[in-house]
Amino acid sequence: MQRIIHMSTNPGDLVLDSFAGSGTTGAVAHKMGRRWIMVELGEHCHTHIIPRLQKVIDGEDKGGVTESTGWQGGGGFRYYRLAPSLIVNDRWGNPVINMEYNAAMLAEALAKLEGFSYAPSETRWWRHGHSSERDFIYVTTQNLSADQLQALSEEVGADQSLLICCSAFRGVTAAQSGERWPNLTLKKIPKMVLARCEWEHDDYSLNVANLPFAASEPEPRYASTREKTRRDTRTPDLFGNGGEDAS
Repeated sequence: MQRIIHMSTNPGDLVLDSFAGSGTTGAVAHKMGRRWIMVELGEHCHTHIIPRLQKVIDGEDKGGVTESTGWQGGGGFRYYRLAPSLIVNDRWGNPVINMEYNAAMLAEALAKLEGFSYAPSETRWWRHGHSSERDFIYVTTQNLSADQLQALSEEVGADQSLLICCSAFRGVTAAQSGERWPNLTLKKIPKMVLARCEWEHDDYSLNVANLPFAASEPEPRYASTREKTRRDTRTPDLFGNGGEDAS
């Protein structure tokens, strides 16, 4: 593993192991001054990977490439859980919203997908998030009528805009809605989610050069990366609602 990483990367590069196993790739890459991302299903993260990497960071792992790299400890990592799939197929094979998502989880997921900051308003029921001071998002599983859309448009006002993510809308087409309510944009769930998926690609050009650093409530991603600070091994769920202590 040391030879492979040495031949194919430089210090500071990212090393990806999508089948982490016992965490050997991350441990070796960490000691060799590389950043890393590992992905694993099952309980391997808790039973093998996290304990092993904690020893690496604490300088207590004396095996492997420790001596040849002069490793004495340092760095850190973050650990996140992957949420269940947002879209699943029903028994007829039609894409539907996963029943594991409640209203708040769905609203936050779609807000993130559309580039909005999730911030539900306490006074405006249709404000689930914002992209600016005047641009908002509203997520609902309802089938909205033309009368409901008219009422929404009036409440939003001409000086603001609202993206509405709904299961369906009736009494008007998408083109007609744009002409009738210029302050509203309508998108259907799950069609809007499926449109973001990339099919039949063999190159995804993943840009992870500037991952956000962990704060008190880190941005949710399923990844473990090396940092210059000491470890933060808390395990938040996808939407930041608490978490586990992985130690």
